[in-house]
Amino acid sequence: MGAPCEPRIDVSIIIVHFRTPELLQRCLETIAAARVLLAHEILVEDNAPLDGRAAELAARLGARYRRHDENLGLGRAVNQGLAAARGRYLLNLNPDIEVRPGSIEALVGFMDAHPAVGIAGPRLLDPDGSLQYSARTFYTLRVILLRRTFLGRLFPRARALREHLMMDWDHQEARDVDWMLGGALCVRREACQDVGGMDERFFLYFEDVDWCGRMQRRGWRVVYVPQAEMVHAHQRASARGFLSRGQRAHLESGLRFWEKWGWVFYLGRRHATGIRVAATLALDLALLSAAFLAAYFTRYALGLLIPNWSEAKPLFALRVYARFIPFAGLVALLTFRFLGLYRREVWSEPWRELGQLFKGVAITSLVVLASTFLFASRPMSRFTIVLFFPYALIGVALGRALLRRLVAGVKGRRLHLRRIAIFAARGRIDELRRRFAEHGTFGYEPLFLAHDDEQRRAGLAGDPLERRVRFLGDERAAEAVLCDDPGDGAFVARLLPRLLATRLPVLYIPQGEAALRGARPVRDFMGYGAISLQGGPQSVRSPAKRLIDVGLALALLALGWPLHLLQLLAQRGAGCVSETLVGRRGRPLRRPRYAGSGGPAARIPWLRHYPALGRVLTGEMSIAGIIPLTAETFALTDEDYRREPPDAPVGIFTAAGGCAQGGQAAAVEIARRNRQYVERWSLSEDLRLVAAALRRGSRRGGGQA
Repeated sequence: MGAPCEPRIDVSIIIVHFRTPELLQRCLETIAAARVLLAHEILVEDNAPLDGRAAELAARLGARYRRHDENLGLGRAVNQGLAAARGRYLLNLNPDIEVRPGSIEALVGFMDAHPAVGIAGPRLLDPDGSLQYSARTFYTLRVILLRRTFLGRLFPRARALREHLMMDWDHQEARDVDWMLGGALCVRREACQDVGGMDERFFLYFEDVDWCGRMQRRGWRVVYVPQAEMVHAHQRASARGFLSRGQRAHLESGLRFWEKWGWVFYLGRRHATGIRVAATLALDLALLSAAFLAAYFTRYALGLLIPNWSEAKPLFALRVYARFIPFAGLVALLTFRFLGLYRREVWSEPWRELGQLFKGVAITSLVVLASTFLFASRPMSRFTIVLFFPYALIGVALGRALLRRLVAGVKGRRLHLRRIAIFAARGRIDELRRRFAEHGTFGYEPLFLAHDDEQRRAGLAGDPLERRVRFLGDERAAEAVLCDDPGDGAFVARLLPRLLATRLPVLYIPQGEAALRGARPVRDFMGYGAISLQGGPQSVRSPAKRLIDVGLALALLALGWPLHLLQLLAQRGAGCVSETLVGRRGRPLRRPRYAGSGGPAARIPWLRHYPALGRVLTGEMSIAGIIPLTAETFALTDEDYRREPPDAPVGIFTAAGGCAQGGQAAAVEIARRNRQYVERWSLSEDLRLVAAALRRGSRRGGGQA
């Protein structure tokens, strides 16, 4: 006979306790009194207990108990319980929750009936039976000011506050919400495995906001279920006075939340290397200048201390050195750049960096010393240059060490983690999870999405390639890792160019990666030989293109309105027409077009495009872009083009007359040229296309655009 099967557990109830045994006793007693009809287990995670009362309560009331000698924080303790739980559903309860009969069954029954629900929360009541507004909308700056400052007392009925607390809804029906208080949340095991547990960076507060938000980003629903009722003796420690302990914890978690999800911080993570290089360069320049000044004043002090030295070798005034300080800084920075002192690999190896710094400062000192012989007046003390060498070496080395320590301190507090999206087959993801658990994250926060992830949730419907590209932005990823899938190589081949088009750094781990180690530009990543790839330096969605478009459009709009008015008068208002074209990503676009012949447009070709310049400001069109197609000619293009049209704006100056008309051959040719434009885009190419269009317009003397 085989070993007996372990009985199935429907729901695991996880309670994180911190020195409130009275509340814990009441919570456990209400669970027992509710006579839950589902197979369940209770796990008590006890943070830094002062005595054994919680253990005694757990043993007496049938709960599994685990003691933690330190206060792990709420998120980490919940995750400990999640790892030990065996249920299909995981119900996180605070000790101040009182479970009413039928509430747990209602939550599980609702989630059984709705497989796309990742988190469900009950209707929470205050101890006096009044409704507790536990379902919330996501925080905005206005809401934070009303909730955390005196403004909330001045404007208690503010619309933003009512909307945040969802006070104008009767709370009698199940509905999707942004997030719910973490005092009572029921989580589907599959959703937890997909998204992960609570973020342990949040010691207390905001872990529920973050968890619900991550669920929704991965396509899981977050639903308020009023049929399940529980009582919550809600104690807002964060509201007890300004900068109380709870208030400080709430503020710190809030800052961590914005650091994790805010766009400003996201851009900082995406461009972390550039920011680090700029900060290091600025620090080096400041310290080199300080070293030069320190050497000068040391020479000045020695002149005062040593008799007759100042008379024999007078020290020039500091203003005489004004031209040499920036010269020495420029020489040093160029030398440091040549020696690789701003590269990531040198930054991560302090002893190697120190050796290169020694070379760089020595070369700088020799170059500056040699330059003094080029000036007959010798307006620089060579003794000062000799002193400059040790001061610069020590100063720059210490400055870089302090900067490195500052960065390490920030990462040690789990701030500014580099979120990295990993796309791989399910088996490889499981292996990578183990490696991250064994070796640490090294400043990464891994986000996993399997190639073979089935579209089992409503939020994941649609094109799987587009879904993964959208995942990068939704999850604020700063880097992507793509692993080959021997079972579906075609999917990986289609996904790779889409990832590169985002302009994020991409690590590609191919099959047979072990043979690539030691090759260039292959580097080691978690024990894999990974090919380091980067999207092209220029993209048709470049901010520089957008900035130039807006600048040119504003200038032409400001300069051309009198001439445009004259053109309208010359044509008696009959010249401005519009037509519907196929624009960015196949979307319909109504484009104004000027059929100018004669008048000022005959001599100023760009004036024919004046009505379309407003569309450039909105981003619908560009000064130079793809060639527009009519709906009829778009239908004649090849299937690949129709399925995935270019993500580029229509150009108002690059649409040649008659391009949007014609048969299938013309449509295929336009599709080819549009693809080529996106793949080979550059600002110089835009200028060439605009110049060519203006030359054609001049030769036609006022034809259609």
